[in-house]
Amino acid sequence: MSDVPHQQPLNALKCVCSNYVPVKQPLRSAEWWQNHFGLEYAVPYNPAEFQAILKLSDGQWLHLVETDGVIDNQFPNKSGYEMFRLTFEVRQIEQLYNRLQTKGVRTENLEDRGSCGINFVFYDLDGNKFDVNEVVHLHRTPEEAEKVKEHLFHVAL
Repeated sequence: MSDVPHQQPLNALKCVCSNYVPVKQPLRSAEWWQNHFGLEYAVPYNPAEFQAILKLSDGQWLHLVETDGVIDNQFPNKSGYEMFRLTFEVRQIEQLYNRLQTKGVRTENLEDRGSCGINFVFYDLDGNKFDVNEVVHLHRTPEEAEKVKEHLFHVAL
């Protein structure tokens, strides 16, 4: 055996495994997330825990935590813009955007954020603000990415 202690890598944080979102009614909120995004329960609902735990497609957990307090999931950045705390990565962003709008989910306009990709903001039942992102130039061919941008933003690239 070696007397040299095992060195942990400097960047020891691997990923975010759980995100906690304040909600008024966890079951109602879980149903909303299931209906609009197809999320499934990560563990069976237990009313004694005052939360519903859903699973994203890559395995991270979304905890919908019941609160009696004020729900304030946003914060202003230095220029005063109300920031979201989470950005969800998606594929086929235009299809998700259209589906959410068709179902009456409060959304903001699609944005081309250049190298960051295409994004839009949506709000859940409790007014929590979330961001959605697809880096189209990484996940689609250059031709597909150009077609999507032309279609969404009506500009010739």
